[in-house]
Amino acid sequence: MASISVITQDGNLTNDLRVHLAQAGDLAKASEIPLQLCFQRQGIGFRSAIALKLAAHSHQPPQTIAQAYLAQLTTPTPQSNLKHRTATAVFTYEAIATPQGWLEFFLMPTEIGRWLDQILQRENLIFPQLPPDLLFSCHYLQQRFYDLSHLATDYTADTPQWNFEKTLLPAWEQALLEAIARCVLGSFHRSPKPHFFATLEQTLWELQRRCPLFYFLRENPTQGHHYWQWFTYLAQFLAHYLPQLEN
Repeated sequence: MASISVITQDGNLTNDLRVHLAQAGDLAKASEIPLQLCFQRQGIGFRSAIALKLAAHSHQPPQTIAQAYLAQLTTPTPQSNLKHRTATAVFTYEAIATPQGWLEFFLMPTEIGRWLDQILQRENLIFPQLPPDLLFSCHYLQQRFYDLSHLATDYTADTPQWNFEKTLLPAWEQALLEAIARCVLGSFHRSPKPHFFATLEQTLWELQRRCPLFYFLRENPTQGHHYWQWFTYLAQFLAHYLPQLEN
């Protein structure tokens, strides 16, 4: 399976991947690149029908065009090498061309947390319309994470260590990261989806079930600091991305 590295300017993975595809195909406008979220497997993925679009004006089948496009994407050039050496944020994707002619890109699992760390606070968000029970549950969890993180600060003076970057998380933590990432991507698309928050709520309750924070702080401080920082991060994330409760 091939891999590609994409420079990200403002944290908007969709726009920056679209620009990368346009440059590889010598297309003038990145807006002409069809790109959407992909749910063919676990992880944060995108899929593009650019080969299908080009095949409409070619005698070649979409799969052949997709494979050629993928080869172009994975061929380094002196200019691209220089850009990647000087870029402040570069993210790596697994890339495949499907037999049907789709190009699919999946952000490497160890990159998701690093990306989320960079875009915690956003402005001018469009919030989803959530059912009252789901909204209340999310706000309850936000307050609980906030209280626990502050209580942990009083409980121990040690500095929390965040273990996101280049760390392979257990499956349930990775699922939580991906649920958060989909909520964030929805806000970038200006179309946040209520079902993304419903999935997030389920993973948050799983975190509650698995993380006796103060047991870990006593018996396994490294693990305790990890979950302490999880709770701090989640309280901040929900404060920025969750709709407010109506009075």
